[in-house]
Amino acid sequence: MPPHIYALADDSYRSMLQYKMNQCIIISGESGAGKTEASKIIMQYVSFVSGSGKDINRVKDQLLSSNPILEAFGNAKTLRNDNSSRFGKYMEIQFDYAGNPIGGLITVYLLEKSRVVTRAEGERGFHIFYQLLAGATDQQLKELQLKKSPEAYKYLSTSKCYSVSTVNDQKDWNEVKTAMTTLGFSEAQQTTIRKTIAAILHLGNVEFQADTVPKAQGIDTVHVANPDEVEAAAKLLGVNAEFLTAALLFRSVSTGVGKRLSSYGIPLDHNSAIYVRDALAKGLYERLFLWLVSHINTKIKSSLSTTEILSIGLLDIYGFEIFQKNSFEQFCINHCNEKLQQVFIELTLKSEQEEYVREGIEWTPVKYFDNKTICELIEKKPMGIISLLDESCLIANSSDQAFLEKLDKYFAKHDHYESFLTAKDKTIKSGEFRLKHYAGDVSYDVSGFIDKNKDTLWRDVLVVMSQSTDSLMSTLFPPVDDSKKRPETAGSQFRTAMNSLIDTLLKCQPHYVRCIKPNDLKKSGNMDEERTRHQIRYLGLVENVRVRRAGFANRQEYKRFLHRYKMTTPSTWPTWKGSDRSGVEEIIKHHKLPSDEFRLGKTKVFIKNPRTLFMFEEKRAEVLPKIMIKLQATWRGYWQRMQYKKTRAAHNIQSAWRGYKSGIIYIKNQAAFLIQLKWRSYKANKYMSSVISSFQNVKSDPTLGKTTKWPPVTPGSARAEGYLILIWRKWRAERMVKSLSEEETSIIKQKIITYDIFHGKKPWNAPRKFEADYVDVESNPNRKKFISVMQKMFLSGGDTRVLFADFVSKINSKSAAQQRALVVTDSNIYKQDPKNYKMTKGGIPLSSVSGIALTGRSDGWVLVRCSAPHPDVLVDLGVFSDNEKFSEFVTVIVSQCRSVFGNLVSVDFSDNWTYNNARSAKDNAGKDFQLKFASDAAIKVPTFKKGKGTQNFVYYS
Repeated sequence: MPPHIYALADDSYRSMLQYKMNQCIIISGESGAGKTEASKIIMQYVSFVSGSGKDINRVKDQLLSSNPILEAFGNAKTLRNDNSSRFGKYMEIQFDYAGNPIGGLITVYLLEKSRVVTRAEGERGFHIFYQLLAGATDQQLKELQLKKSPEAYKYLSTSKCYSVSTVNDQKDWNEVKTAMTTLGFSEAQQTTIRKTIAAILHLGNVEFQADTVPKAQGIDTVHVANPDEVEAAAKLLGVNAEFLTAALLFRSVSTGVGKRLSSYGIPLDHNSAIYVRDALAKGLYERLFLWLVSHINTKIKSSLSTTEILSIGLLDIYGFEIFQKNSFEQFCINHCNEKLQQVFIELTLKSEQEEYVREGIEWTPVKYFDNKTICELIEKKPMGIISLLDESCLIANSSDQAFLEKLDKYFAKHDHYESFLTAKDKTIKSGEFRLKHYAGDVSYDVSGFIDKNKDTLWRDVLVVMSQSTDSLMSTLFPPVDDSKKRPETAGSQFRTAMNSLIDTLLKCQPHYVRCIKPNDLKKSGNMDEERTRHQIRYLGLVENVRVRRAGFANRQEYKRFLHRYKMTTPSTWPTWKGSDRSGVEEIIKHHKLPSDEFRLGKTKVFIKNPRTLFMFEEKRAEVLPKIMIKLQATWRGYWQRMQYKKTRAAHNIQSAWRGYKSGIIYIKNQAAFLIQLKWRSYKANKYMSSVISSFQNVKSDPTLGKTTKWPPVTPGSARAEGYLILIWRKWRAERMVKSLSEEETSIIKQKIITYDIFHGKKPWNAPRKFEADYVDVESNPNRKKFISVMQKMFLSGGDTRVLFADFVSKINSKSAAQQRALVVTDSNIYKQDPKNYKMTKGGIPLSSVSGIALTGRSDGWVLVRCSAPHPDVLVDLGVFSDNEKFSEFVTVIVSQCRSVFGNLVSVDFSDNWTYNNARSAKDNAGKDFQLKFASDAAIKVPTFKKGKGTQNFVYYS
């Protein structure tokens, strides 16, 4: 794969697995060059190519979910970048030795907390403020006493920038909430986070007004002009509003010691009150941010020890910055970039060229810019800029101007330092100093350097915050320590953190991503050649390419190279008895490498082209399976021989003992078997005699032995009794069937069909005799008319016999009930008017019947479904008789369709029917109706009722 972010991520992942060595990816470049996006792409790629599983996928989701949270709380829009990281981040993705992600660890550096209260015009504060206002619900905003408009808050309106075209605050807010849930933030914790953000906005709106009457000390004192904002902030933070107000307006001072110790409050002037307010807002935000990182770490960090973990570290840290006004934050950020550039130089340009000389490889040195001098100027003890800044912080009433004068005193002649007094270039303003960084000259305004370096909150504020009733807030502000130990300054903390980071990076195998910013317009497809050329030059990429082109892609110690590739050569495998160097020479000679593809140093072999190394890896991969097979075969053979030797003696002893025991057991078993056989024969004969005695007259028994009592079962005869009962039952059934008449046989067959249809599905009268014709009876006054009509019908229609006939209530196509005589012949279904037995319509062929529907209730409703153009038949057979006849009617149709037409009619049971009784030869489509069966306490007998439209009902009591 050509140079690509995926290729670099893949190389680091494979190198970690292959060499069992921790990797790090250093992503560098200017602000807005794409470092954060590059780190996210690397994380996504590693997540994709690594293993999978329930726990592994959970870890992946948590690692990826940390990005939206850290970006929301740590990123902001600057003049150069719409999503600029305002903190440094080093994320270790932790793996087990199989390459599966098992956790992670995030380390953060120098959050630009001053951005909470102030920033350049055209920039925004941290994204989370705007996301909260855009994404929170109206109810949440009401609880937080917030308005949706960012213009209402001084901390957000100071830079006059509220929205960004490339950022969707509402969508990002939803992603942050989802990520917090994934990372196990409780609802209470999320609520406190929202309250803290809201409290900071309320603090920013607190205004101070001068008192009309100065205090006794002669200080221009102030009071809070809008106490409702303080009360809102105090309520959200869970502290006392009066105490918070006092902490903003007074500073406690202690005098004396022991019994003479006394404390009193000094009122603050307007500037001091604003300083305390802003310091509290910045401190709140910074502590919340660090707690968020700590909480994420507790969720994603692996429980395994460091010896059981491999890792890939991603360094996504702020890029080099040059603004119109550069302060303490830019000083620290640019110092960080100087340190990383120094690591790059040390590990690539300097160390590689020194190694060629040390190993005796012919080499023409490539010159490069070494920024070690500027790094020492900033951090060297005791005379570096950071050390002098710390010293100024220790001096009472020291000013930023005094700090600048001290820098002029010590560094006036330094090649990389300039100021208004020491430089010939008068573009440097009074109160500024300039450092000549590797990426360009930067002028720093010293105003605020001392306060930002001290980075302390006054004790009164800390005491108030430590008394918060909110559990998370009390975690952010623990009880105040009365120790007189002076806290470490921000500059010293950052210097220590940077040195620790460098130590971590040097313990890993490094990979580099150099992000180039093509233009300052934040537009795609626009390449500013001069801008790009400048970045390539100061990043040292030209010199690095020169070294790489002239140098060697890979170098390994002779011992390591021989150990890894000796199996590719027969003469060096499995054991090489010569020196490591001679073994390497033998391998190179065997593979016939051209002389310009390698160099042999004093302790290492140098490979020129990566393709050569790939060739060695391919050869190794080809041989390894054969070696493994041979090793496995050798080991298995050895193991089997050892097992055989161990078990042979035991096997012989066991064999002899088993033979002896088997002989004894055989004799005993034979005797026991003979005794058991005689006893079982005796018991079986006795039992069979009793069975014969009990059933000797069974043929003459009217019940064929049904009332005969079986002899008691004896041990050993239970199985025989089962077989005898089966034989007797089959014999009895055969005798009973042979004794039936043809008519009785037909009735039994019908009853069997009826049983299969209705058993367990609908109540029916099993003992009732099927009479078939219930119309041709003496009680029917119109009997003669019925007989006459049927005779004519048989002569003209081809029907031969009546299978079923009865009076029913039929539902017509207009959903009205009509009394009809329903006749089922061997070929058709007829509906006749019972007054004159004139057929209302032609017969419905039984061959068109496709299904029958009934309910599971005790009713006589039956739906016969027919195929077009014949209509469905919906009838109630339980209206005119106390005896149910639906079972006979359904059985007749099912059995006739099956035996004559080969049509298997399905019978369904449900309380909701769809039917179409309006089809005809003229109207093939007809109309579908719905029939629903429902209960009604007022109904005594099932009653059909027409509903609205096509919906009809049958109501039950």
